[in-house]
This record gives sequence, structure tokens and C-alpha cells, in this order.
Amino acid sequence: MKFAVVGREIEDLKKKIKEKGFEYDKETPEIVICYGGDGTFLISERIYPGVPKILIKASPTCNKGHETKIEKVLEKFNKKEFIIQEIKKLKAVYKGSFETRSLIGVNDIVIRNSLPTEALRFKIKTKNFSKEFIGDGLVIATNYGSSQGAYFYSITKKEFEKGIGIAFNNVTKKQDLKIISEKDEIEIEITRGPGVLVADNNRDYINLEKQDKIKIFQTNKIAKKLILN
Repeated sequence: MKFAVVGREIEDLKKKIKEKGFEYDKETPEIVICYGGDGTFLISERIYPGVPKILIKASPTCNKGHETKIEKVLEKFNKKEFIIQEIKKLKAVYKGSFETRSLIGVNDIVIRNSLPTEALRFKIKTKNFSKEFIGDGLVIATNYGSSQGAYFYSITKKEFEKGIGIAFNNVTKKQDLKIISEKDEIEIEITRGPGVLVADNNRDYINLEKQDKIKIFQTNKIAKKLILN
């Protein structure tokens, strides 16, 4: 079995993995050890999309990692003492005046104002909802991205198990969160910018201006996370 490591103390972890008889392979791993915080898992998924991952807590702010030594992780892996959590990803397709781009999110897709002194104005449309808002923006989350510690939860203080969650970030009109079907699309049009479109903790953001449009929907791409028993 071939392992890779993303995060902190990589050289030390590589040594321990090899001592347990596993092969270290940075290019084509079959399993990825994520050693750090919740964001390390998101970074790892961008580097190795679809490859199963184990998140080991190496930060006090980590909410979703195992507090387990690497030796114990490898032992449990050998004994198949784990389940695989499949996380359905979101895709945002941006259509601007001069280009079309897309971003993929495991936790969330975020649209927000790029200047803290100026609110963003935007229209949002789903199968059963259509409205225009002024505020800081939106957080569109997977169920995985609705858990404590994530942006969606910081706004709503709620989690959900199925569907796609929409949190309205500091908008001027009171609006509760929306949970829509995994089969539905979300259409957004910027009616006054500037703003930004981002996915997870990806620094590859997209600038938004007036009349730019974004479609957000669930893809068939899946992140796989190993949960140790």
C-alpha cells in the first residue's frame, strides 16, 4: 500500500510509515495522511482528488481529525478498522464578460464582498426561491461543510445531514438559512460588485463584477475520508 503525507512533520511521518512496512509515494498514493487541522484535509483533496484520506489532529483548532498517533493509525488500517465517509462536492461555474471558470468545494462555495466598506448586491434563484439581497454574501455548503468549525455553522449555528445549505451572510433583509435538494441548482447574479468567489480555503479566487453569473450544484465527484473505529 502506497502512502503520501500532507501537512506538518512530513519527514518524521514518512520515516514511521516506512518502518511499518508501507511504501511512501508522493506521486501516486493509494492513501493520504493529512496531519494538521481541518484545512489540511481540504488542501490534500485538491492535491490528491478522490484518493482516500485520514486526518490526524495536529492543531487545537482541528474539529474533524483523529487524536491518534501514526503508529495506531497504520495498525487500524492494517486491520481494516475503519469506514469510508464519502463527501459529495460542490461545483461553482462562473460566467463573466470575458471568461468562464469553475471551482470545486468540499466544505463550501463562498460569494462575498471584496471591500469591507461596500456591501455586495446579488440575486439568488433556486427551484422554489428567488430574491435579491444586499449584504456580505452567501455561503453554500455541503453537509460535511455544515459541521462545527466551518463557515456555514459560524453563521447559522446549525448542521444538516442531506442536501445543500445556503447561509446568508450579514444581509440587510432578515433571511433564515435554506436547505435545498442535492439535485437542485443555485443561480446567482451580481447586481452590484465588487465581490469574490472562492471554494474552501483555496487561494485561487475569482473576482466578481456587476452582471457576472454563477451556477452552483452538486457534482458526481467525491472526497473519501477514512473514519477509524
